[in-house]
Amino acid sequence: MGKSPYKIQFGGLPVGIHEYEFAIKDAFFKDIENSEIERANILVNANLTKQNNLLTVDFNISGTVAICCDRCLADFDFEIESTERLVIKHGNPAESTDDILVIPEGLDEFDLKHYLYEYIVLAVPIRKVPCEIDDELYKCDEETLKRLNEVSTDVEKEEDNEMTNPMWEQLNKIKYNKN
Repeated sequence: MGKSPYKIQFGGLPVGIHEYEFAIKDAFFKDIENSEIERANILVNANLTKQNNLLTVDFNISGTVAICCDRCLADFDFEIESTERLVIKHGNPAESTDDILVIPEGLDEFDLKHYLYEYIVLAVPIRKVPCEIDDELYKCDEETLKRLNEVSTDVEKEEDNEMTNPMWEQLNKIKYNKN
């Protein structure tokens, strides 16, 4: 496997701010097992601030991610924007916290791919119904919604029939001690 384009070599960098840019396309997600995202067009600007004992990477993430609507199952290109910060220092990796990543002494490069993936996934909303956000830009698939309504109406009718079954009435009397 070739060299990762998401590795940052910080060992020889002077103290100060260094800018990086990553273009994230569909191929980025193909290598990630069980990724919900398959298509994307994202630009990540990363500003690495190197100090004597500490690295701080500020990420500005913007672009589009293909998502599937939770309501109608239509595919949409959904715009995302996010800013994240990763703090890296040398030391014992067991001392890492949610806020600070500790890497082994002597390591002079770091692969950001895993962190970029997590930041992108976190920028995608949990509930994916784009037409609720902007009903002019995103249109639900009316055919799918019509079928869904038909199925849900059939299920409600079945539940109503079950509740009027005399067997259930008798069980409810026993349950609630109604003679």
